[in-house]
Amino acid sequence: AVRPMADKAKAAEAKKKGNEEFQAKNFKEAIKHFTEAIKHDPSDHVFFSNRSACYASLENYDKALEDGAECVRLKPDWPKGYTRKGLAEYFLQKYDDAAETYKAGLKLAPEDATLKEGLKKAMDAKYDVPGAGVGGNGNGGGGGFSFDPAALAAAAAKNPKIKEYMQDKDLMQKVSMLSSLSGQMQQTMVMQMVQQDQRVLELFLAMQGVDVSTMRPEDFEQPEPTPAKKEQPKKEEPKEEDLRSPEQKEADDWKSKGNELYKKKQFKEALEMYDKAIAVVPNDITYHNNKNAVLIEMGVEHFDEVLKSCQDLLDRRYEINSANPGGASFEKVAKVFQRMASVYEKLHKYDDAIAMYNKALTEDNNRSVRNALRDCERAKEKHEKDAYLDPAKGEEHREKGNEFFKEKKYAEAKAEYDEGVKRNPKDAKMYSNRAAALTKLLAYPDALRDLDECLKLDPTFVKAYSRKGAAHFFMKEYHKSLQAYEQGLKLDPENQECKQGRDQVLAKISETSRSSEVDEEQVRHAMADPEIQQILHDPQINMFLKEMQNNPREAQKQMMSDPKLQEAVSKLVAAGIIRTG
Repeated sequence: AVRPMADKAKAAEAKKKGNEEFQAKNFKEAIKHFTEAIKHDPSDHVFFSNRSACYASLENYDKALEDGAECVRLKPDWPKGYTRKGLAEYFLQKYDDAAETYKAGLKLAPEDATLKEGLKKAMDAKYDVPGAGVGGNGNGGGGGFSFDPAALAAAAAKNPKIKEYMQDKDLMQKVSMLSSLSGQMQQTMVMQMVQQDQRVLELFLAMQGVDVSTMRPEDFEQPEPTPAKKEQPKKEEPKEEDLRSPEQKEADDWKSKGNELYKKKQFKEALEMYDKAIAVVPNDITYHNNKNAVLIEMGVEHFDEVLKSCQDLLDRRYEINSANPGGASFEKVAKVFQRMASVYEKLHKYDDAIAMYNKALTEDNNRSVRNALRDCERAKEKHEKDAYLDPAKGEEHREKGNEFFKEKKYAEAKAEYDEGVKRNPKDAKMYSNRAAALTKLLAYPDALRDLDECLKLDPTFVKAYSRKGAAHFFMKEYHKSLQAYEQGLKLDPENQECKQGRDQVLAKISETSRSSEVDEEQVRHAMADPEIQQILHDPQINMFLKEMQNNPREAQKQMMSDPKLQEAVSKLVAAGIIRTG
């Protein structure tokens, strides 16, 4: 089918209506108009951005994310789309995704304050910084709102609008009351209050560290001014005196031009601008560091040049500061160490990179460096694991482990299997063999964990079911043991290990069910099993158990006529809960 041509005139008209409804805080109506605009022209990214802002205002972050993602897909070089998508991901507690989204936006607009703030919030939440995340409890807290006076005061210092709201005692009482609620009740009340007074939502968002200005579509028209009280003319604050020398002003102009070229990935031209800045003011680390950033982007062949330049700057830091006070400040030197760390990280020299990040922290202990250090440490760990992989060596360790196992040296066998797993974590046999050694060492829970991992890798591995049945048997979890053997026999009906194991379990179940002595260990294991707990909480099972005590014959008839009941009773007998003796 041929897609109908876009009707941009109708789309623009619908968009205008949507803008007006948004200004009036009628978000649901605004969504209808933006949806109509999208029908007329589904290729316009702004419509999706605006509708995403509406959904976010209604706290429908799933929908906000869908529209934010579509906006980015339609216009991947538009930074505002990344703020929409990142904000929705943040409130959905997808902190990793939000951080990546904000980083992608900052590649397009490195100085965008909203993207910077969003990334900081996402990284704080990702690393469980106290007070970070949705709900302000560091780990998301289930998405609720909490009252944080300190965060609100900080927001008021940045935003006069928030400061003005805080003067309204009735409004603040509402916010305090809503904060004392929790769960669904809180969400319901917040939604009701927001419909009555949009300032409630803005205050809660401010406490989460979100600039409420980001909740407005960027191209919404301002409503026509209405007659209002005449405000006293504000006194113009005196502008800060520009103390830069003519040379510094000229150098900064060249730097600004270089930054613009850098954003456009015109690296050679950017280098020329930074070189001109350096020629005018050679004793300022900033211009050199910007140049090094360009060289890093130009590829690995320039990495040695960057490291040499950075080391030269560090060697001359005191000389630079003497010639130009502040030209090699602690903050600027920290950025040189960061630049070196970035190079080492790209070269997978993680120890050197970590050393540079730590040196940067001694110069300027800030959050972005701490986050970069943590990311580098995780990258090192992953790199070392990947570098250690070697299936051939893994097989050598497995064979050595098998030899030790035959010699009944189970601890030595386990050590070899440990190395084998590190070398080849995708080999199902490795986990099965280690489980056998662990079983011999009486470490049954560890053996079961290995067998579960083995069956994830190869669900048809019959020997794993046999070994799983044995581990459960030794733990007196006979119902689970029987289940494991039966699963193995479904795959291989003639498997002798599973057959013998099943017969042994059935004999043990028969013996314990007729015994007059209660095996407390068996019952304790059974009662800790979620499946057994679920069976015992079933009303039908409870009625059956009572019937067994009052009228055993009638209960027997019920069980024989109900396969589901029969299966449940069999499990309870195997678990030692029901006794027939």
